[in-house]
Amino acid sequence: MKLFLKIWRQNNSTSKGEIVKYEIDDISPDMSFLEMLDVLNEKLIDEGNDPVAFDHDCREGICGSCSLFINGRAHGPDRGITTCQLHMRKFKDGDTITIEPFRANSFPIIKDLVVDRTSFDRIQQSGG
Repeated sequence: MKLFLKIWRQNNSTSKGEIVKYEIDDISPDMSFLEMLDVLNEKLIDEGNDPVAFDHDCREGICGSCSLFINGRAHGPDRGITTCQLHMRKFKDGDTITIEPFRANSFPIIKDLVVDRTSFDRIQQSGG
């Protein structure tokens, strides 16, 4: 598949961010969304560009650290899954996909798609 990506890029928490457009080819419908981002990052690194920072940990749908807004929806078009469980078969060849970090005052952006989840982690650790 060929896809057009519009990704939020921001150098750090104090810099101004912007949507940057990318074009990516040879994406398998069987890839997970995060694998697709890995392919994009390999391409960016090969071109001498800074890869897109994004959170991922277990890649098994357990931890939730991969949280992204995809086309305006938390975790993308499917319901009841995390971003790492989203597969590229949910998209069509030639689609434009907008990828942004979660946006909330309690989740300030650290870099690109990575947010500071400290407040959420404190709630979890307290048993809430």
